[in-house]
Amino acid sequence: MVTKATLLKMDPDIRAFTLVGAFMGYFAVLELGVNEALSKVLGLEVAASVVVSRNMSFDDKLKTLRALVSRFTISESKAKEFDELVKRARKCGEIRNTIAHSPFRRSEKTDGVEVFVVSANSSLKFIEMDWSVDRFLGQIDEINTIDNELRAIEKTVAMHRIGEALLNLGERESADGEQVGGLLTLGKLIMEGEI
Repeated sequence: MVTKATLLKMDPDIRAFTLVGAFMGYFAVLELGVNEALSKVLGLEVAASVVVSRNMSFDDKLKTLRALVSRFTISESKAKEFDELVKRARKCGEIRNTIAHSPFRRSEKTDGVEVFVVSANSSLKFIEMDWSVDRFLGQIDEINTIDNELRAIEKTVAMHRIGEALLNLGERESADGEQVGGLLTLGKLIMEGEI
């Protein structure tokens, strides 16, 4: 864990690179959690999961997961809770893109990092971004909180799929061609890796 005390002992140039690296690393863990949630909700095996998640932007992953969560979640309140998490995760993604694609250096104003952000959408703008150690650590905490909350919702979705399997009587055939359902369907889905 990156601590403020450890960071403040560092040379300011090394501290700047450490802060940016820590931010990027923790964001990568968040994205991995989104990949895992997407994989679990879709019931993908490892190879398929890697292909799907590797070829989607972070924002596309969130949009897809949002649609799936709304489909596979029993509770409307859980779906709304997930939507709020998506908004927070998207904001982290925007910040990540800004930091990843902008030059930076140690700050002359704070104990953190000055990032040279340029916007050139309709007009050229130089946007001031100077984050202190506390601001970086706060953003890392936000990333970790979102990751943990997304993983909790992922479990809810998985439980909903188990509930659906229990309710879908007679939708599967056993090896001898007989209709099975309830716990037998649940067991079959678990054995097939679908849950």
